[in-house]
Amino acid sequence: MTGRQAPGNAAATPPQHAATPPITPVLLRPGAWTEFALCAQADPDAWFPQRSGTTATAKRICGACPVRAQCLEYALSGADTWHGISSGIWGGTTPRQRAVVRRARAGKAAAA
Repeated sequence: MTGRQAPGNAAATPPQHAATPPITPVLLRPGAWTEFALCAQADPDAWFPQRSGTTATAKRICGACPVRAQCLEYALSGADTWHGISSGIWGGTTPRQRAVVRRARAGKAAAA
């Protein structure tokens, strides 16, 4: 057999996977700023729309939120990432927009 045992055998070995993306070493805990987050008063599904869904509601709420900057920093610390995949609207940004911010910051850090 190639790394797998017959079904029901407790000695089965897990299949080998490609390298796992690096995990953020330290995930910041959300601070007291979350008490002022406007998203806490809205439908949570708005921040995680389906592929064909709209982000307009979440972005509108985020645009008026007094803690938008703190939320974005929290997301960029890795809070928006699950198994290496960035998701949801955080600090008024989509996963693609946060990827741009991360690349820009990495470029600045490398140039320093």
